Amino acid sequence: MPTGAGKTAAGVLPWLWRRLEHPDAQVRATEARWLVFVLPLRSLVEQTAAVVREWIAKAGLAGAVGVHVFMGGVDRDDDAWRMDPSRTAVFIGTQDMLLSRLLMRGYGESRAQWPVSFGLLHSGVQFVFDETQLMGPGLPTSAQLQGLREQLVTGVPSRSIWMSATLAPQEVCTPDHREVRGVVELGEDDRVGGLAVRLNAVRQVERVEVPEPAAVYPAGVAQVLVTRHVPGTRTIAVFNTVERAVAVQAALAKLVRRGGPELVLLHSRFRPPERENLMDELRGPLSAAGQIVVSTQVLEAGVDLSSRVLFTEAALFSSVVQRAGRCNRAAPSTCSTPSPASTRPPRK
Repeated sequence: MPTGAGKTAAGVLPWLWRRLEHPDAQVRATEARWLVFVLPLRSLVEQTAAVVREWIAKAGLAGAVGVHVFMGGVDRDDDAWRMDPSRTAVFIGTQDMLLSRLLMRGYGESRAQWPVSFGLLHSGVQFVFDETQLMGPGLPTSAQLQGLREQLVTGVPSRSIWMSATLAPQEVCTPDHREVRGVVELGEDDRVGGLAVRLNAVRQVERVEVPEPAAVYPAGVAQVLVTRHVPGTRTIAVFNTVERAVAVQAALAKLVRRGGPELVLLHSRFRPPERENLMDELRGPLSAAGQIVVSTQVLEAGVDLSSRVLFTEAALFSSVVQRAGRCNRAAPSTCSTPSPASTRPPRK
């Protein structure tokens, strides 16, 4: 699915309806009792958990559906879901936390709990693996585990869905998971209304010259961002390393005067409370001067954020596609996507 097409909703809401609201009692009884949503980044887990909790609350199902987050540094209510495994629940976590449990080596668990999590998570579960282009070796691991469940047979069947804007079916073919039974894509009936506006948004791609030496690269990029920024709009700059993002942010702080655009730095090394505050800033209304967001790949996927101008360093094609999805996402106007002229990192 293209970025911004609503993959998260497609992965959660149909399962929730079939499990609790389907008119056929047989369908409700045979639907997986748990939805396990696996993501590659902590920032995506936090955002997805917040959205799922909001959907469940609005549906009046907060008492009927549990939501459990699996992420390093987060307190887990392990006993709650283990003591009542028949309760309908959604599990949202990073791939290291969830795949380790599927491999009977659960991170942060005692050895005595490994086989308990292993048995519960391999039976009667609907898996959703999102943003697969960022999963690395976790992607073939998830496919191989699905193939083994089918060949060895579990107490109750489990299913897996892999979602991405750039996923090819052969990427989830392994020795024991040899074929993909179905590929879901957007049909013509889907490309209407608000989604049509988003999918048909114009993005003008430009190549810009920036200095290559590492000593002057941040200042050069900062000058490009200030020059291209349009007041009252958001500009996003995505960098491949935290160090370069921090350096460019520092260079921007020297260029932007009082009354200029708000500067926001976002990367994976912030603590959860700080990152949550920064995400609140991004969701808030823009000032007359606008906003310049300097980020790493934490904004590359799953974040519903739009920009008038998007600067991206040269990266893998799948990453560039994901980053472009943050440009002109709401389709208010033509969007400019400048990228550096060199595919090499700055020269030291």
